[in-house]
Order: sequence, then C-alpha cells, then structure tokens
Amino acid sequence: MYQSDLLAVFRIMSENPDGWDSDTVIMASGYERWLSKASTCFLIMAYDRIFNETDALFRVLQNKAMDIGFCCGRIRDTIGVVEGQRQEFDSFYERFEQKCSSLCLTDSVRSQTPVRDERKRLFCNILDNITAQLKARFDHFGDLAFLGLVDCSKFNEMSQHFDDTKLQSLSKYARFFDFVRLKADLIGLYSSQTVRNECKSAAQLLNFLAQKKLMQTVPEATKLLQLALTIPATTVSVERSFSALKRLKTYSHNRTGQGRLSSLAIIAIETERLLKLKEDTDNFYAKVTEIFVQKERRMDFIYK
Repeated sequence: MYQSDLLAVFRIMSENPDGWDSDTVIMASGYERWLSKASTCFLIMAYDRIFNETDALFRVLQNKAMDIGFCCGRIRDTIGVVEGQRQEFDSFYERFEQKCSSLCLTDSVRSQTPVRDERKRLFCNILDNITAQLKARFDHFGDLAFLGLVDCSKFNEMSQHFDDTKLQSLSKYARFFDFVRLKADLIGLYSSQTVRNECKSAAQLLNFLAQKKLMQTVPEATKLLQLALTIPATTVSVERSFSALKRLKTYSHNRTGQGRLSSLAIIAIETERLLKLKEDTDNFYAKVTEIFVQKERRMDFIYK
C-alpha cells in the first residue's frame, strides 16, 4: 500500500500551493482529507487483499488461456480464498488498527452501531459481492474446454490420446463444423513433428497454415483456430464473448448517424480486406494510434 506516500505528496502540494494551479491544489487537499480517514484505509486494505488474488487469477487466464481445466481449477481456488477471508476478519482488523495508529488516521462520523461491528458487516458484504461477481463471470468458463484442442504445448500428448470430451464441448457451434473432418484434421496436426516444433501457440499455428497454404487442406481445424483466437482470454463465457469485429458491428448497429448503414455495408463488403490487415498488424496499429491521439479528448490526461 502506498497510502502514506500519497498522503505525504498531497500534503506537500497543499502546504506549497505556489507551485500549482488552484484546481490542482483543491484536488490535492480533497485527496489528502479522503486518505486521512480510517474508513478509506479500511476499504483500501480490504480490496488490496482481494485484488492480490484476482490479479494472480488474471495472470493465469492470460498465460494459460488454452488450458481450460487448469484455469477452472484456479478460478475455484480464487473463489474459495476470497470466501475464506471472512474467517480472517479478526486478524485483518488488528492489522487495520495498527495501520491507522501508525498513520494517525481517524473518523469523525458517529454511529449508534459499534464501529467494529459496522466494519465487519461492510467487510462481509464486500466479500459476498466479489464472490457473487466471480461466480457469475466465470459460470460458463468450462464451456470453453474445446480451446484445449489447439493447445500447442500438448500436441504430443494428444497425438497419442485424443480427448473426445473437448470435441463435444463444441456442440454449441455444431452447425459450423464437420466433427468427423475436424477430428481428422486435428489428429493430422498433432502427428506433425514440424507443427510441434515450430508452433507454440494457436496464433503461430494459424500463421503457419497460412504461410504453407494449408488452410484449405485442414479447413475444419482452421475454423477452430480462428474461433479460439476470436474468444478473449478473459472471456466470461461463450455467450458473452465476441471478437473485435463483432464489437465494431455492434457499435455500428447502435449508431444513429447517417453513416450507420454505410459503415455496416463497408464491413460486409471489405471482409477480405479486414482479413488482410492481419498480415501487417504492427503498421495498422501504429496508424490507428496516430489517428486516435489526434482526436479531442473528453478527459485531460496531461499532468500539470
């Protein structure tokens, strides 16, 4: 926690207003008062413990996105740890009181309910809220088990034993796949020593197929790779995941300006051009960034 450092910074700014404009001084004074409250320290400490767990989970979901079984296990563990913090309130409150004492934090608000009981109720409500949101967010995460079919790190293992349960998890997309052909395509890729040596991710494998002009040779596997790369690593569930192109289409549908219909038509007509952008993504992203920074901001991110 950097509460003491932030307090010192805002206090210096408030005590030396000559070097700052009036808006900055007023904001610094407000932040100093807010950080000087024991209630603020309580919330910071409570969420700090929770975010330590959720940040670790986020890193797992980013780095192990294709290993759905492992990710589901970590999700369950994280929910269990967050729920278990309820039993540790006494030790948490002791640390909180020590922190308040070291920073000389106080609260002037009076309540008929004992402060400790009120804070315990707030603490439990926070944990209940976070737990409920985690469960809702990852309720259908197991439906993404099919991503394990294109986990390049396990191709050697899957070449010896094909996991049909992961294939069955694709039932939601049954109308898009020929499962018999898909299984044959995947077994062929699993058995290729070249693929196992050169491809370490689904993106590398798709690029490999494109460069070797093999996408038509294994069309079902190609569709599966495209689906896997479309679903974000931090997806809530299959139902709530969508690609960047889908977000653009949704945005265009929701627009009310005259360009709404024309933009939708352009997206449909220029599908091939959109796919070609993958070939030079670095240059494309650079151009997008250049255009974005030229737009007038709604918020001022320039530090005075």
